[in-house]
Amino acid sequence: MTTGRADPNNFPEIQTGGSLMIAWQIKGKRVLLVGGGEVAATRLVHLLSADALITLIAPAPLHPEVSFRLTQFPNSLTWIPRAFEPTDLTDHANDYSLILTAIDDPVASSQIYKLAHQLKIPANIADVPPECDFYFGSVHRDGPLQIMVSTGGKGPRLASTIRKLIAKALPKNAGRAIEQMGELRKKLREVAPAQEEGKRRMDWIKKVSDAYGWEEMGTMTGEDMANLLAWYRKEGGEDGLVVPTLDELRALRKDKSQDSVVEEVEKKVEELKVEDKA
Repeated sequence: MTTGRADPNNFPEIQTGGSLMIAWQIKGKRVLLVGGGEVAATRLVHLLSADALITLIAPAPLHPEVSFRLTQFPNSLTWIPRAFEPTDLTDHANDYSLILTAIDDPVASSQIYKLAHQLKIPANIADVPPECDFYFGSVHRDGPLQIMVSTGGKGPRLASTIRKLIAKALPKNAGRAIEQMGELRKKLREVAPAQEEGKRRMDWIKKVSDAYGWEEMGTMTGEDMANLLAWYRKEGGEDGLVVPTLDELRALRKDKSQDSVVEEVEKKVEELKVEDKA
């Protein structure tokens, strides 16, 4: 059922043929990784960063980085030192959320892919895009900030180049600012937990996001955050919402010595900007 008439030009354009870009939560879930070489090492970076539990099946010797990860994450990474066998999947089909292969054996990789499909487990076969239910992109990480660039398996090297360009354009403390915003949202829910406050909470957070720059948000102290929350209940402006300026927030600090630290940080940031332009 539709209501009224709408202008199609106001709707986003659909470009078919792409991948569904999602942030898959695999924390505490079991993943099977077949292979112990350089590609397997790159896969481990992604999986361990997402707090997955990994079963690694590969004969010795292992790539040095893979060996290091075994000692670094003994509770998350289990190594079975031999070649893959079909029963590794058929006898443990319910254990795995994902299957990854990183071996130089196209025939064996294809067999693992077909077996995974029979068991309805998503699989990624390294360097064989047609036999991948998902791809690994080039990822920039800064705390809670994750940006992935994907070329759909067509140009991994190009994805890496583009990712570096994007990362270079980001504010230097973007991750810290996002951490602060996440903490503010969490505390705001504690201050105003009622469901009927949902829209006001959302609108106020939007106004806070627009009011401060990355550097300003990233250098806020715990005291600043607590003082900022006190403004949530204040009424004012056309939308009934009030957000203080940074100077107003700093004026509320009991420990004024922090001001000089923040000012020094901001001064250094400005100096770095001048140096970059030079």
